[in-house]
Amino acid sequence: MQQYWLGIDAGTTAIKAAVYRSDGTRVSFGETASEVLLGEQGRAEQSMETVWQGVCRAVREAVADIDVTQIRSIGLAAQGDGFWALDRRGEPVGNAILWNDTRAAQGVARLYDSGQARAIGHACHTAIWPGTAGTIFQWLQQAEPDRAAAVDRVFYCADWVGYCLTGQIATDYSNASIPFLDLESRNYDLEALQVLGSARLARMLNSPRKATDRLGSVSRKASESTGLPEGLPVSVGTMDLSAMLVGMGMENPDETMMILGTTAVVTTLTDRVERKDQPVGATAYHANGEILTRILAPTTGAAAFDWFCGLHPKTLGGGSAAEIAARLNALVEKVPPGANGLTFLPYLNGERAPFVAPSARGSFFGLSSSSTKADMGRAVMEGAAFSLRHCVEMEGGRPQGAVRLTGGGARNRLWCQIIADVMQAPMLVSEASDHGLWGAACLGAAAAGEGDACKLARREEKLLCHDPDPAVADAYDAAFARYLALSEACLALWN
Repeated sequence: MQQYWLGIDAGTTAIKAAVYRSDGTRVSFGETASEVLLGEQGRAEQSMETVWQGVCRAVREAVADIDVTQIRSIGLAAQGDGFWALDRRGEPVGNAILWNDTRAAQGVARLYDSGQARAIGHACHTAIWPGTAGTIFQWLQQAEPDRAAAVDRVFYCADWVGYCLTGQIATDYSNASIPFLDLESRNYDLEALQVLGSARLARMLNSPRKATDRLGSVSRKASESTGLPEGLPVSVGTMDLSAMLVGMGMENPDETMMILGTTAVVTTLTDRVERKDQPVGATAYHANGEILTRILAPTTGAAAFDWFCGLHPKTLGGGSAAEIAARLNALVEKVPPGANGLTFLPYLNGERAPFVAPSARGSFFGLSSSSTKADMGRAVMEGAAFSLRHCVEMEGGRPQGAVRLTGGGARNRLWCQIIADVMQAPMLVSEASDHGLWGAACLGAAAAGEGDACKLARREEKLLCHDPDPAVADAYDAAFARYLALSEACLALWN
C-alpha cells in the first residue's frame, strides 16, 4: 500500500502544498497566490485568516486526486520573522506585519545610534532590521498602544498554520532565533527584550522546540476545511530557508548553499559563531535545533543583470527572463576572466552583506576608450559573483566542498560557471526546485517517527556540476583583490 507525506510552504507571495512518496517523488501539487497589503511608511501586511484560507485551497488542490487515507504526516514551513499575534481568545490581533515591513526603521536606527543593538548582536548574532518581532512590537507600543495591549501570544507564520491545523501553538528553534534568543543558552535573552522595550513579550513567546517534534494532530475543524483526515500528525513548523536546507539534506558544518535570485542569499552551516557588537547578516538555528545557519543576503544578485540589460533593450531585451539571459551570455562569453580590467561594484541599492552601507552605489572602474559593452556585461556578471565570494570569505574562507545553488539564477549556466571559477569550488545545481516543500514533508515524516529528516530527504536528483577551471584561478584572484580594494576605498566616499 502506497504511503504519502504532505508538505506545506506558506510563502509571502505564494502558498504551496505537495504530496510526496517516501522516495521524494512528487505525486501532486497545489498552489494559491498570497496577497500582500502594502501601505504608507513601508507597510507590508497580510490577513492571517486569508493566509489560512490560502493554505486550505492549496491543500485541497494537492489532495484532490489522492487517497488521503494514505497520507501519513504533514510538515510545515513558511516565511520567517514579522509579527503574528493572537489575543486572549486565540484570535488574530489585526493583520500580520511581515518581515519586509519597514515602518520601524527609525526605531532600528536609534538602537544602533545608542549602542543598544549590541545586546541583540550578542544574543542572536544578527543585524537587527525593521521586520522582526521585537522592533515591530516596539513600534506598536508607541503608535498603536491599544493593539499592543491586546496581544497575548506572539509567534510566526508557520506557527499560525500549525495552530489552525491542530489548535496547538509552538515555535521551532529556527523561527525563534531572531531577535530575542540567546544562541548559547538557547533561552530568550532578557537584555535583548529590554532594549527593544519588549520585556512584556517574555511571557508571550513560546519555548523553542525542534521542527522534527510533533505539534499535534489535524483537528475536526481543520479536516473539514482542508479535506485532510482528522488525527493526522503535524510537525512543529519552521522557516522556509531551514526547510530548504533539510530538503537538500544539508546538516553538517561548513556546508554552503546559495540562492541566486533577484537578490542573493549565502547560507553557511556552522557550529561556531564569533560574538560581535555589530554582526553582519543573520544567524538562526537549523531546523534540527542543533547546528547554526549563517545567512548573508547581498542586496543585488541577478537584479544587476536586469538593470544592465534594461539599458540595452534592442540588443539585450527579450520576451522572457531566459531569452534575456541567453542574449547577455552570448554577448559576454568570449570576454576573458577579469573583463579586460573592468570592475563592476554591484551596490545599486546599497549593501547589507557582507558589510552594511545603505548609501553604497554601483559603479564601473577601469573604463577606457577600448572598453566594450561586452566587457561591461561580463564585469556585471563577475561583480555579482564577487559579492558572493566576499560573503563566503567573511564567514571563514572559500568553501572546502561543493556548494549547492538554487533559485532562478541557477538556471544561467554561464553565471554558475563564473561563480565556480571565482570561488574555485564546484557548484551543484539540481533540476528539482521544490526543496523547501520536500524538506517540510520530511520534517513531518520525522515528527511521525519515520527517521531523521535530513537523511529522509536524500533522494535521487539529477545534478549539474560546474567544476572550477584552475587555469583562470589567478586571474580571478587578482580581479577579486581589485574588487575588494575598490569597495573599501568607496566606503569612505559613501560614508
